[in-house]
Amino acid sequence: MKMNKIVNEWRSYLIEGKAEKTPLEKKIEEIFVRDNLKYDKFLANVKAAAHAVEFLRGQELGNQEAYLNRVDFGMSNADRIVMLLANSQMFSQYFDVYKAEQPPKDKRFPETSERTFKAVEMTDTWSMNNLDRKLNPSARSAAANIEDAYKDLFAKIVQLEDLLKNGVYEFNKYFGKLSQWRTRDDRHTGGAAPTGLIVTPEEATDAEKEKIAEKFIFYMNHKDSPAFPMAAKAEQELQKALSMALALWDTYPFKDGEEKQAFAGAVKRMKDALRQSQMDLSRIVKNPQEYSKHNIPQKEPEVKEMDPFEIGMASNDPNEIWPQVRKLKRAKDPRVAQLQAHYNAMKAQGGT
Repeated sequence: MKMNKIVNEWRSYLIEGKAEKTPLEKKIEEIFVRDNLKYDKFLANVKAAAHAVEFLRGQELGNQEAYLNRVDFGMSNADRIVMLLANSQMFSQYFDVYKAEQPPKDKRFPETSERTFKAVEMTDTWSMNNLDRKLNPSARSAAANIEDAYKDLFAKIVQLEDLLKNGVYEFNKYFGKLSQWRTRDDRHTGGAAPTGLIVTPEEATDAEKEKIAEKFIFYMNHKDSPAFPMAAKAEQELQKALSMALALWDTYPFKDGEEKQAFAGAVKRMKDALRQSQMDLSRIVKNPQEYSKHNIPQKEPEVKEMDPFEIGMASNDPNEIWPQVRKLKRAKDPRVAQLQAHYNAMKAQGGT
């Protein structure tokens, strides 16, 4: 009987509503139908949280205006997003905010061998646990330090609230990255290496590019060698590769403003990389013992994932327990029966 009730709820919604939906809410609803979950306010909140993160990332979704203006459970979805963002208790229930770190910049030297602060990221909790989304589902705020990053993120949140309240839905204009795409007939780099660091003018011959590539590949293969003579040799080869590429740009300077716009940044990066390599090589040669001592390969610490069973049993909220039940089912964990029973009990009690 319960299953028939859920199916009827969905059938009524899908047939009577006939709403124009975004691709994101279609994905979310597919999961709810598959898991026999009700069409209720929790679903509406889940969809609102997922869309909030996408909008903070500057994404434009199909049918998003229809979605935002549509009224579900007595509230427009635009107002629902504002509610989730503005209410601290609901925000903590539907979103996660965490610190992201850069990997070590250069493990060979003490001051650059540690992880450094990168950004503050915000995700919607349900999507992270239930959706396999190809795009990074987080909204990110980068800054020089974590305090400024938090300020930037929450300033964006307030800005999104204001836009939604005023019916302004051009989120890409306010939060997106402005990109300049090169046309199909633009000059290509003829790149000497697949990293994007080294680029050459189109006049460079295949032989010239091959020589640069050989030196750069040697650098990539040996730059992290614990043996300082090999590491020093790697830096020397990198410098030769960069110098050869820069010499080509001196021989074949930018022909017009379009080419300058496309490649000036790449040339500057190569010059900066050359100076940095010269400094690194000097340090390695001056203090080889310290370099070799510090550059001993270290094992990456194992990150232990939290046990879904323990997470589920510690919660009284069926909406938090169910994703953990699904994880145990996928893993064919025998404890799934116990967690399923706990879920049923909390569902019956209407626990939150």
